[in-house]
Amino acid sequence: MPLCEMCGKEAQLVSADVEGVELKVCSSCAKYGLVKNNSGAAYSNSSVKLKPVKKEGPQFKVVEAYSSLIRSAREKRGMTQEDFAKFLNERASIVAKWEQGSLHPSLDVAQRIGRVLGMNLVEKEEAGEVEIKKSKSDEFTLADFVKVRKRR
Repeated sequence: MPLCEMCGKEAQLVSADVEGVELKVCSSCAKYGLVKNNSGAAYSNSSVKLKPVKKEGPQFKVVEAYSSLIRSAREKRGMTQEDFAKFLNERASIVAKWEQGSLHPSLDVAQRIGRVLGMNLVEKEEAGEVEIKKSKSDEFTLADFVKVRKRR
């Protein structure tokens, strides 16, 4: 019996297009690609959904001092954490964690909080400069082209 080209299992094989490569795979590995029938037509046997590729463009992040900004703006309006949480349709414990700085709000939530409080809690993230170094053989490698983002 032939061997599966993905897992090596001895089984009845089918032809499948897996990430652009036609392979002879077993029925359990066929779910990772498009199975081709005898006529060459492909059909999906996959319950696995591919995630869309992120587009290059400006990246955004929550500002560093979000916790103190949220707390001071909430206190200026005379709201308690519970009132503010009800207003945002969030739990009071989540608001407390935002104000302590132990939990970062997502970008969508930060934008919503910013609109409510009349401030900007989201800023454009700048990518760090990439220094291209030549390898010993004066040829480029994959590492020469990788973009590096600053982590904080």
